[in-house]
Amino acid sequence: MNKNYLIILLNYNNSDDTIECINSLKTSNVEDKNILVIENFSADDSYEKLSAEFPYIKILKMDRNLGFTGGNNVGIRYALDNSYDYAILLNNDTIVESKDTFPMLINEMDKNVKATLGTGRIYHFPQKDLIWYDGGRLVRYRGTGVHFNSGLDKNSINLNNKVREIDFVSGCYMCIRLGDLGKLGYLDEKIFIYMDDTEYSARAVKKNLKLIYIPEADIYHKARGEGQRNPRMIYYSIKNRKFLIDKHFGATAKIYFGIVLILKRVIWFLYNKKYYIILKNAVKDYKRNYFGQAPDYIK
Repeated sequence: MNKNYLIILLNYNNSDDTIECINSLKTSNVEDKNILVIENFSADDSYEKLSAEFPYIKILKMDRNLGFTGGNNVGIRYALDNSYDYAILLNNDTIVESKDTFPMLINEMDKNVKATLGTGRIYHFPQKDLIWYDGGRLVRYRGTGVHFNSGLDKNSINLNNKVREIDFVSGCYMCIRLGDLGKLGYLDEKIFIYMDDTEYSARAVKKNLKLIYIPEADIYHKARGEGQRNPRMIYYSIKNRKFLIDKHFGATAKIYFGIVLILKRVIWFLYNKKYYIILKNAVKDYKRNYFGQAPDYIK
């Protein structure tokens, strides 16, 4: 197996999950040299905790919050500068239990030399039989990406364990062939967080690059709070969805999402003034080309 890969973990005010993730990696025979932590300007003592717990793992401390895309781009640049072949973006709230996960992932990427992005199956944690991601696809008329078999019990369906091409890779667990970075580019930092993986996948597809799914190279994801509506998620998802559609998807997606926004404006104006104001400001910020962190008033 080619072991020349770097796992990039982004930490933001969440050292307990990062420590648990790293311990699972080490139990799965991942060496310290294959792990990089980006400490993304946490407001707590994350850096001190992580440095004390893992003195031999490289930790890069940021002097401001760069978001998901900016933080991971720092890690990708580090991997490229240090001659790694692959960068693996891995959410810090994930758990790896199999010693075969990364050997299988890297072996398949080595065999599929035209694959630029790769990933594996993701289960929930601790509900280990529940599927979070079983491959995915871009839904072009909506301008978004979806997970296959999300929320289904693995024992209730016939799982397809064949390696195959897909067109949407989740940023929770994404292997990037660094030799193709000149074609694909870095994550788009106009997307601070949310839907960055949809943009990256859509960009790869547009450039005729190959995305592969290796089901048995599996991991587990805590996914706490995902799918729950909150003000920041609403702000980022509206602004980023408009950006995505304008950049990668056609008139049908623009019309579809335009109708969605009209309906949300009416419903939220009548029943949820806070969300109505967030929607208005997200659209306004997009129009004035503001792509940074959500404003402080959004809690």
